[in-house]
Order: sequence, then C-alpha cells, then structure tokens
Amino acid sequence: MTGGYNVFVGDSAGNKNATGIYNAFVGASAGSNNIGGGANTFIGYTAGQANLFGSENTFMGAGAGFYNRSGTQNTFVGYRAGYNNTTSSTNTFVGYHAGYSTTSGVNTVGNVFIGWRSGFSNTAGIANVFIGSEAGVRSTTGQGNLFLGQQAGGANTTGNYNLFVGNSSGSATTTGNGNTAIGDGSLLNNQTGTRTTAIGQYAGNGSNGNDNIFIGYGADVTYDAPNVTNAVAIGSRSVVSQSNSIVLGANANVGIGTSAPQAKLHIVGPGGQSGLRLENLTSKSTPTALNLSKFLSVDETGNVILANTNYYSSGGRLEAELWQRNEYGVLQTTEEDAVVIGLGISKRPSDYNLFVSKGILTEKVKVAVKNTNEWSDKVFETDYQLQPLADVGAYIQANKHLPGVPSASEVVEKGIDVAKMDAKLLEKIEELTLYSIQQQKVIDELKQRVSQVEELKQLVKQLMDKK
Repeated sequence: MTGGYNVFVGDSAGNKNATGIYNAFVGASAGSNNIGGGANTFIGYTAGQANLFGSENTFMGAGAGFYNRSGTQNTFVGYRAGYNNTTSSTNTFVGYHAGYSTTSGVNTVGNVFIGWRSGFSNTAGIANVFIGSEAGVRSTTGQGNLFLGQQAGGANTTGNYNLFVGNSSGSATTTGNGNTAIGDGSLLNNQTGTRTTAIGQYAGNGSNGNDNIFIGYGADVTYDAPNVTNAVAIGSRSVVSQSNSIVLGANANVGIGTSAPQAKLHIVGPGGQSGLRLENLTSKSTPTALNLSKFLSVDETGNVILANTNYYSSGGRLEAELWQRNEYGVLQTTEEDAVVIGLGISKRPSDYNLFVSKGILTEKVKVAVKNTNEWSDKVFETDYQLQPLADVGAYIQANKHLPGVPSASEVVEKGIDVAKMDAKLLEKIEELTLYSIQQQKVIDELKQRVSQVEELKQLVKQLMDKK
C-alpha cells in the first residue's frame, strides 16, 4: 500500500485502500473497497463501501454513496443518500434516500437534492435542485429543474426546466417543460402542460394546457376548460375559460392612471382625452354596419355608455324609442311622436310632428300635395259657384278677412298648412281673375253702349243742323 495521510476507523474501513490519500473513513466497512480514490470523507456504516477511484466525495450516513465507484465531488448526507450512484459527479444529496436511484453517466451531474426522499428516482437527470420532503421524488432524467417545497414536482419524470416553489406545487407534472409555479398547491394538477406560469396559492390549480399565466390566489381555468392555451387570469380567484384570452380580476375594477378605479375599466388620461387608442379603427375607416343606431358615448362623469339615436332624453332619462330605419334605409318615426327643436317649448299642436322655434333657413322648400282635389284649379270649372262681390264685401265688412281664409287669431292658435294656404291664396287669385274677366266684359259692354250713344248724338246733331 502506497497511500498515505488517511484515517480509517471501523471494522474493514478502508480495508482495500492502495494508493488513495487524504481519505477519512469512519464506520464499519466505510470505503472498504477504495483503491485509489483520494480526499474522500465517508462517515457511517458502509458509507462509500464500493468506491474504487472516486475522489473528493463526502458521504455521511449509513449506506450513503454505497455504490459509488468513480464519481467525484459528490456530497451525500443521510441514510442511503445517493445509494445507487456509481460514476455521477458534483451532486449534493441531503436527506433520507435523497438521490437514491442516481446511477451513472457523465451527464448526471450538478444535482442538489435536500430532503427526505428528494430526487429519489433520479437516474440520469442533471443540474436539478430539489429541496423538500419528496421534492422531485419521481424525477428520472429531467434536467434543469428547481423544486422547493414538500412534494414540489413530486410526479415529474422527464420534465425539464421547471420551477416549482411551494408545498405540492407542480406535484402532478410528469413530462411538462418550462413551467413556473410559485405558491402552495400552485399548478397542482398540471401533468403535461408546458411554459405555464402560476404565481399564488392554488394558482393554475386546474390547468393542463400550454403557455398560460395565472397570478393571484386561486387564479385558474374553469373546471370544464383545463386545456386552454395562451390564456391569462390575473387577480384573486379570477378564472379564464377559453384560449387566447385575458381575464383581470374576479368582480374587480382595473385602473390605468388611477389608484382607485370606480368601474370595471377606469382610465385617467390627459385632459379632454380618453387615453384609449384604437390603432386600426380611425375616423377614416369604412363603417361595417350602416343600419345600426346604437353607439358608445360618455355621461357627465365620463362613464362609457351605450347610446341610441332611436332615443331622446327627458330630464336625463331615456324615453321611448322614437326612430327606426325601414327596409329602404329611410329613418322614420316608430309612432306618432313629435320632435321639438328649441328651448322653452312644452307642447306642440297635436296635428303636427315637427316644431322649430326660431324658424328654418333653407335654399329650397318643396311641399307635397296628395291629390288634385287639394289644389285650386276647380275655380276654373264651369260649375264653380263664384260668390258675388257684394256678398264678399259684406263678409269682409263683418269678419275683417276674406271668405275661406283663416283669421289672424286662428293662425296664431293653429298655424297654417303651407300647401293648403298656397292653394287657398291661389284660389283667391283665380277668383280675382274671374272677377276681373267679368268686369272686363261689363267694361266692354259699356264701351259699346257709349259708342252707340256717341253715334246717336252725331245723328241728332246732323238733324238739328239741317233745320
């Protein structure tokens, strides 16, 4: 034996050491098969018993590192911690049966298992950190995982690059990759879902889909939608039920620019601006619905409300529907409702639908007449009874206006119908024309009589001159 600087305490401890140096083996059969391994510390019954050339290892506990042969720079602390390791290196296993099944392979390195049975089933996984009772207990070849908490990642077998922090967090995940779960019971039932983030106690509890985000106590999917993808639920007990969706809060308000939101979405932007921008929907966009009367507006406090061109307001309260579009796209009233334009008007004549208090300025007005009976051509019919002028004069003397024409008081009370008034005025003009024609006939007759009288006068004069 050429080895030196060794301490062997216990029955058969370091019994076969040949060239190994700087070793300390304490316990019956501790390092009993070591030949050339150096700088090892094996403490406990059969600790490192099968080691041949492994160096710089620390095995503490009965059976710790029992089958290690050439693995180096390992630290196994606990009963049978790293028990089946043979050639794996740079691992740290602390706890009863921690890393128990780790065997061999140049890539089975850099694992840290701390806790009762943590990493128990690991065989060829690398760069894993399992801390907690049965953390990563079923993981076999997974790599780059961090499990912190009792049974955190407990069902993981080949899943990689998962981060589970909290008791039972990710405890059902088997082959899922790239998940992050922080909080007791977070991502509790996920099995194969990948790239999901759950932060908060029981967050993502029912999710088994991919690329989801759950933040807040109990933030989750609905029970009937465990496999949604690219879904986000933020807020205590918030739930999402379909893919490619974002849910903010469970019956909560969201504030942007304010610390005390008063609505489901409360935005405080610059003065006179909403703070809301629709990049691809501008004033130049082509309308997609032409026959709809509803639109978004704001009330006196800035709340967004659904307004309707079919409604009018009375005292701030929406009243009955007034307008509708018919099948020809024409806007029309739905009932015999009236429209008043102007202030201080409490009512309008019952026979009319529109009142404008200060008048209408327009370049053209066309009044419809329903039939010929409403016009005045009847005056020229042969059977038209033209009232004698004497009767007209008597009527005017008594009533101070023409027959058939409303008085001033009637006009003030009832207004005038433009079409009927035009027809009535034309009727009076036509009657005046008839009167003029009659008078012309009388004038012509008188002229003829005057001419005849003049002829008689001439004859009389001639007779007188002959005498």
